[in-house]
Amino acid sequence: MPEPANWVETASASDAITAISSPPGSAARGIVRISGDAAFAIVNERLVEGKLIARRGVQSVRIAVSICGQRVDVPALALVMVAPQSFTGQETVEFLVAGHASLLTAVVHALCDSAMGAMCARHASPGEFSARAFLGGTLSMEEAESIALSISAESDSQLDAARQLRAGRIRQIALKAAEEITGLLALVEAGIDFSDQEDVVAITAVDLAAGIAAVQDDLSAAVNQTTPEESLRALPVIALRGATNAGKSSLFNALLGHERVVTSPQAGSTRDAIVETLKLNRGREALLVDLPGIEDPQHALAEQMQQLAQHAFDAATLQLNCVPISIDAKAMSGTRMMTVWTKSDCADNRSLAQAKVQGGCMTSALNGDGIDELREALTAAIDDGGWVGGARLAPVLLARHRTALADAQTLMGQARDAAQACANAGRRGAEPAEIIAMELRDALNALGIVAGHRTPDDVLAALFARFCIGK
Repeated sequence: MPEPANWVETASASDAITAISSPPGSAARGIVRISGDAAFAIVNERLVEGKLIARRGVQSVRIAVSICGQRVDVPALALVMVAPQSFTGQETVEFLVAGHASLLTAVVHALCDSAMGAMCARHASPGEFSARAFLGGTLSMEEAESIALSISAESDSQLDAARQLRAGRIRQIALKAAEEITGLLALVEAGIDFSDQEDVVAITAVDLAAGIAAVQDDLSAAVNQTTPEESLRALPVIALRGATNAGKSSLFNALLGHERVVTSPQAGSTRDAIVETLKLNRGREALLVDLPGIEDPQHALAEQMQQLAQHAFDAATLQLNCVPISIDAKAMSGTRMMTVWTKSDCADNRSLAQAKVQGGCMTSALNGDGIDELREALTAAIDDGGWVGGARLAPVLLARHRTALADAQTLMGQARDAAQACANAGRRGAEPAEIIAMELRDALNALGIVAGHRTPDDVLAALFARFCIGK
């Protein structure tokens, strides 16, 4: 892949690019995309028998490719997109052919083979189609970043995060803050322009400090309701908690499918938290934590261990309250809690019936009853609940968002402190006002990165490099 700076320049070029745009492997259909100012001319000269009609829509065509040194005519569907009404804003054609890898490669080769003439396409770099869309104004920064998240998504929660990013929730936060700062800046600059007129006071230092503080509070509150991007990659945590000898460690081993923890009829066998990666259904994974049993601590060390275990349980994504089914207890449930009845193999019919009425999962680590059902329930709770990192998924905050917002808040803090100092000293003058205005303008520039007004080339290069070829 080209170096980032050169890559951005390449992405803005108008020459035709092509790539396989369907997932790797065999399938009923595969897609080859070509886009650029001369895409139609290249297709007609090199690939399509007859002439492709330069009209928006789907056309049935035959294409000529070389496979094992022999010319082969292949039927295809051509999806024609006329500039600027295409994803990239340029002439674009997508060929739908049989999804065999060798055939798709042959189509790309036919479009790129320089031996067939000077007019040819070149292989697209990762993310170059999307980069052209962004640089051409048909794709916003949030939409581009949401594509990157969608490509790498491994769960429904991550797909939902991509959807929320595409909706521009973070951008709206930045725009609202920028609008409020702009209003304050206008008043400050009005005071600078008319500083020689004693009867003109655009805004007092006290009101300015209060106004800046209010914007800071609103921005902090909005940011606190977001999900950091790195949390999307964090595995959810499932913690087992219950009284001593409730069968937690046996359940822990049963879910893992192997003996990881030593179990014993003697209470208090587990003294420390034990963590293992649990493979759930549909390719999902979680961190499974076996915590010490709840007991009345007899000394300071035991009390500290109980406190640490409780903190770990409270912070878990999903909390499994483990209760032996023979004990007369009420099921506990909540948005993050599930009751798991253990030792169903040694329960009588009355206890079984009572637990069934209360709800929860009935399990036996000894004979495996209910383990598969519990695994499915855990998978569904993580998928359907949208839980990531112990909290319900909020609008995703990308690393560049966090940096820009932090810079904006720092600059606004400096402006607030300067305004407060003027208020405390009872000063009024052009010099403090100009310093405050400068800080506010810099804060606006930082927010502009979030709002999409400013996007450095290195940010673009890093973003689109995360894309796969063909996107």
